[in-house]
Amino acid sequence: MNTVESVRTLALSLPEVEERDHWGKPSFRVRNKIFATIQEDGTSLILKTTQEDRMVYTEMDPTIFSVPSKYSNLNYMVVRMDLIDQLELRGLLIKGWSLVAPKSLVKNLDVKSYLEQES
Repeated sequence: MNTVESVRTLALSLPEVEERDHWGKPSFRVRNKIFATIQEDGTSLILKTTQEDRMVYTEMDPTIFSVPSKYSNLNYMVVRMDLIDQLELRGLLIKGWSLVAPKSLVKNLDVKSYLEQES
């Protein structure tokens, strides 16, 4: 099961990621660019994505993926950590990271090793 700690562990294991407060919530950043923020409920994660992926995921399973109106013009979606498959969440976190990380970091990342990490 995905927990705040398992998300934190994976996020912080990615290159150059720092955890910082964002309006009272933990956020994960690469060079000050946010790719994930854990919400106060401890089960929801705001995650950087592409507009296309956001549309696919929210239509595929709106119980797990949603877009609050305040994010309608931004490429972020809410992911229910308690309902999503662990491997899928890992993949989405890595993709969110890759959308904000410098291309040189993304190019050198061994995605397979991050997907296989222990929870």
